[in-house]
Amino acid sequence: MLAKSHRVTEDGIDEVMQTNYIGPFILTSILLPLLKNSPVPSRVVNLTSFTHRCVSEIDVSEEALQGVKFGQHSVGGSYPLASTYEYTKFCLLMFSYELHRQLHISSGISVMAADPGVVETRIMRELPPCLSRFAFFILRTLNLLQQPDTGIDAVLDAALAPREASGKYFFGGKGRTIRSSVLSYDIEIAKKLWAASSALLRELRLRDCESRTG
Repeated sequence: MLAKSHRVTEDGIDEVMQTNYIGPFILTSILLPLLKNSPVPSRVVNLTSFTHRCVSEIDVSEEALQGVKFGQHSVGGSYPLASTYEYTKFCLLMFSYELHRQLHISSGISVMAADPGVVETRIMRELPPCLSRFAFFILRTLNLLQQPDTGIDAVLDAALAPREASGKYFFGGKGRTIRSSVLSYDIEIAKKLWAASSALLRELRLRDCESRTG
């Protein structure tokens, strides 16, 4: 998801942050017991983006994961839609690597990251039509723009790859895997991200219980 303005969900989290990262983290956490007990090998495929490479430093505090800083930037100014999107995709990629490290030896779960590249979808639907059309025109001229039936290749590769490919970053189709950014392999940051994400999940669960009993 790409948004042009800061919007807060009913959980008090930036909408882009919750859609692109917090939501997948929560869903995976909920399904993990089922995946671990599955009679057949299970797989998690997370959809990331090459834009994660734009992240040169990262704040993985619980406050940052709620998107507070993005909302602060938009007060009196424009919402940092590009950096917000890049941050969420970086978090999802780092989460994928950490999940792989935790699971690939002790369980039958494999974890893959898939990057479809630049695909002509409605992801820029909130931007002015003239701007999105111009962006797609430039990308098409540079031969970088793909149609959805081609962009899906990396995702299918990740879904169908052998279990031994767990922890890989799929990009470009034809089973191709590449290295992601250097920062994305920082194990200490990944552990901090995991801890902060887990703390946020516990907080959301507590709020939900209180709302049900209150």
